[in-house]
Amino acid sequence: MRWTLAVVFVLLAAGAALCMGPAAGVGAGTVWDVLTGAAGADDVGAEIVRTVRMPQVLLGLLVGAALSISGVLFQALLRNELAEPYLLGVGPGALAGVTAAAFLVGGGAMPGAWARGVAAFLGAIAVAVIVFSFARRGGRRPAVTVLLAGIAVGAFVHAIATGALHTLQDWHHVVRWLLGDLSLADYEKVAVLGGVLLLGGSLAWVRGRDLDVLTLGEEAAWYTGVEVRRALWLLGGVGCLLAAAAVAQCGLVGFIGLVVPHIGRRLFGPGHRGLIPAAALLGAGLLVLADALSRTLHPPQGYPLAVVTAVLGAPVLAWLVLRRVGA
Repeated sequence: MRWTLAVVFVLLAAGAALCMGPAAGVGAGTVWDVLTGAAGADDVGAEIVRTVRMPQVLLGLLVGAALSISGVLFQALLRNELAEPYLLGVGPGALAGVTAAAFLVGGGAMPGAWARGVAAFLGAIAVAVIVFSFARRGGRRPAVTVLLAGIAVGAFVHAIATGALHTLQDWHHVVRWLLGDLSLADYEKVAVLGGVLLLGGSLAWVRGRDLDVLTLGEEAAWYTGVEVRRALWLLGGVGCLLAAAAVAQCGLVGFIGLVVPHIGRRLFGPGHRGLIPAAALLGAGLLVLADALSRTLHPPQGYPLAVVTAVLGAPVLAWLVLRRVGA
């Protein structure tokens, strides 16, 4: 029953997002005609749904799923409920990779989808290695130390990357991208992120049993036969890959990777074979709803997506911190 409700939630969220937008007269009726094939080829409203809203909603679903699975992985590997891609510096690292690609490949402009994806992944991996290297103490990686190192390194990298992006020719487009933007979605971006999500999500799900054991500690995992170092590198790399792919396609969208894993654990339990697909569904639905809200609050420009997710997610972060302090 819970799985049925999760799927229905995603479908309803996607349907609602398809019906919402600044274009007047493009509502549920037009969307229904497009989905059923009744809309004509010369119908302007139907074309808006097909070429603007549909790829935007699909990309939002994939971004939400990718960030949520990445959050699940980092929280399990660090055994810390406050861990998420951006707090660990992975998001800013991906941003730095895209910035480097803009200068080296794009000639001072934002590069294509594939170039952004590869560059974002390399940047995310580089920053993750730096963060975990600083956080190492006698062969261990204390979660609090990792988080503090991630915040410090991430803030530094984000500042440098943003300053470099300020010199690009299309700065106005860069600003929208920095604040999370799905408005420039197209089917190429959907295909790129969909392939990454399929690969990364499958690897995470297959290693779900290892994640269950790793949450008990590295020593306990070692006694159960898990190759701890290999699992940490593999699953940490998958987390970086998913977060980097999301950043490359829509910019920095925070808090989804932090909030959704907690919702998933409360509704579906802590077992990662169930939590990973559950988080993907919940994150997909929540992100497209946040995007739909961002488009309708201040038409026609709308509010940046990252602003909406921050307003929704910051209270949850504060509650988690206060709960840890009071524990």
